[in-house]
Amino acid sequence: MLGKVFARFVEKSPISVMVRGTLERVLGAEQLDAWFARTANKQYTRTLLFSTVYDLLSQVVFRIKPSVRAAYRDRQDEVGASLISVYKKLNGVETHTSAELPLARKCG
Repeated sequence: MLGKVFARFVEKSPISVMVRGTLERVLGAEQLDAWFARTANKQYTRTLLFSTVYDLLSQVVFRIKPSVRAAYRDRQDEVGASLISVYKKLNGVETHTSAELPLARKCG
């Protein structure tokens, strides 16, 4: 159904395929943005979606990119905000907001 390339990934690294699929399902853009809107008290969304910031940061966490800046540079046109705005959003995430992250609640 998904093709030969996908089948090779499943065959060679089934755990990473399952983890990626789970992350995309639980932490998809719509879910992340809705969660952020429900839980954030001080922060808000104008043009920079939280899901975009999450995507940039996840590239660093999963060692795809060496820094948020490097991830931003590759997707600058898609982000729709400045690098400074990205850093401000990251620095302003409230403690209770991150504690309510959907994956943390499902695992905790």
